[in-house]
Amino acid sequence: MQEQPLRLNGQDNHTITGTIVCPSSPRSALVIAHGMAEHAGRYVNFARWLAERDIAVVTLNHRGHGPDCESDQLGHYSDTDGWSKVVDDLNRVLLDTRERFPSIPLTLLGHSMGSFIAQSCAQQHPESLDRLILSATNRIPRIQLWASGAFIGAIGRFHGNHHRSPTIAKMSFGKFNRMFRPNRTDSDWLSRDTAQVDRYLADPLCGFECTTGLWKDFIQGILSIRPSTWRKDLPVHLFSGSDDPVGEMGKGVSRHLEDIRRAGVKETSLRLFEGGRHEMLNETNAEEVREHVLSLLASEKQTFA
Repeated sequence: MQEQPLRLNGQDNHTITGTIVCPSSPRSALVIAHGMAEHAGRYVNFARWLAERDIAVVTLNHRGHGPDCESDQLGHYSDTDGWSKVVDDLNRVLLDTRERFPSIPLTLLGHSMGSFIAQSCAQQHPESLDRLILSATNRIPRIQLWASGAFIGAIGRFHGNHHRSPTIAKMSFGKFNRMFRPNRTDSDWLSRDTAQVDRYLADPLCGFECTTGLWKDFIQGILSIRPSTWRKDLPVHLFSGSDDPVGEMGKGVSRHLEDIRRAGVKETSLRLFEGGRHEMLNETNAEEVREHVLSLLASEKQTFA
């Protein structure tokens, strides 16, 4: 097994960073897009586990995230075209991964915020991947997105796009955590595994408040996702915890699966893990979840170019 840093040139002099974990004879490749207010380093142990099973894994840090992000830019994509840039960064990683591993299938796994970036990437660059896996995602009603966007836009106009709003934090992460009262910590909603929650809280690159600019970009990005425009032969697999508030305790992610199926996507699946919260790869049954992801990667249906 070999492990090396990922460094690619993105738009506007941005450097895309991450990690490449490669077994001696990979049979499949996986790119992982992480969630909001965390970083790619949290997936390296999972990448090593997969590499031991002959899966090459590439992780990347989204803009505004990770150890190479300047402190004043933490939680901020860009002053202009933020969503377009994070999607383009991900596509560049996919193309680089394809070049590194040209003869094996390439899967994109997006978690939470990363699941929406991954969907935008699959929509805009359909030939860049062979399989899409979405962790802890949702199909948020458009009227709810429009209302949230208008509210966040008003805060941004008053305070600026670099403002970090306690109100937005209470409406998002705070709202999710209140669903698990009485709370031991501010991040109980992430996992039933208290050790994993404590690691998250102790990590200075996790749990930070994002800017109004990022939130505006994020909402506009979600609004742009339309499964009706996706490749119909792209396998799409979803998994989530049944108690994940981001997926509306299973309801939102199930609704999303039905939208994808109605759009005509031929191969789809959803696995809801009973009692699981937001970060299934860091849950008390993480080994079961890892095996499930591995089974998707080992699927005989392969459409790689």
